[in-house]
Amino acid sequence: METAELTGTLEDAGLSPYQADAYVALLERGGAAAGELADASGVPRPRIYDVLRDLETAGYVSTFQQDRLYARPTPPDELRPLRERVERFESAIDEIEARYHTPHARESDVTLVTRFRTAFEQARRDVEAAERHVQAVVRREQFEELRPALAAAVDRGVAVQVALFVPSSDAEPDPSAVEGVCTELRRLEFPRPFLVVTDRRRVSYSPKGRSPEEFGVVVDGRTTAFVFHWFFLTACWEVYEPIYAEPRETPPITFVEITDAVRYIEGRVHDDVTIHVRAEGYSVLTGRPRTLSGTVVDVDYVGHTGEGDAAPPLHQLAARATIVLETDEGTFTVGGDGATVEDVSAERIVVERIER
Repeated sequence: METAELTGTLEDAGLSPYQADAYVALLERGGAAAGELADASGVPRPRIYDVLRDLETAGYVSTFQQDRLYARPTPPDELRPLRERVERFESAIDEIEARYHTPHARESDVTLVTRFRTAFEQARRDVEAAERHVQAVVRREQFEELRPALAAAVDRGVAVQVALFVPSSDAEPDPSAVEGVCTELRRLEFPRPFLVVTDRRRVSYSPKGRSPEEFGVVVDGRTTAFVFHWFFLTACWEVYEPIYAEPRETPPITFVEITDAVRYIEGRVHDDVTIHVRAEGYSVLTGRPRTLSGTVVDVDYVGHTGEGDAAPPLHQLAARATIVLETDEGTFTVGGDGATVEDVSAERIVVERIER
């Protein structure tokens, strides 16, 4: 390595130009008086003493006084400052390589909490703030604690679906006792984890009673919440019959699940009736809020024959459930929450009237 390259590297390592020049000149001599070193390195004599003092403080040289000030370089195996700097750069390179090959990390929308009560109180706050939809999997004592918040949500027009675990030895819940507290209730035959999903975005979950460790998971994000939403539908809802449900005989009738809306419409759209529907949600293309009002032309799902099929099971609707609407702006397709191929992803579907 040439002298100019060495001094440039030392400057990259943190030495000043004067310090680098003086140190290299000292290496070439093995030791020198301060004045001689100033002449050899080109460092002004008034500055050489400060330069040597700083180099000694940094561990590059040692000085001693005889008739004048002398300096000698620190042995290479004791040159810790430069070695430590090299080690830091090597560690930085290793870390850069590790992060480069690791998938991009972002701030998580999932929080692990160590107490069930933390998850429960978050669920209560989420129910109190819910605007459209609440899905709850609870035991009786949990249901009673949440009763005021659930009733207030129903009063605000929020759809509240409750899957309630009641042991087989206990009597079935009295429908009149839950009226006004939820819009639909089904009885679970087996205990399930505690779960509250609100507005398809916020989740409070805990396997309390099913795990030796008491903990909970709190979610604030549509993508992750979708997983818990489907757990609710498939494991805690679809396989059980309603014990209580608000009447759906006379419009307006509100649906928060595209699956329920398709089943309801499927049995009527081929009966020479006109079904007027309002779908509230957002545009799949732009992500912006979008509301469509029109008449139902058809429904579509996996295995649909178009001949007035019986109410399809969930496994057919899970892959695709679509309502086709004729509006003043044209014909549009409406899917459920998280739709990707339809024009509109609906969070609420309202059958406003049915005309024969």
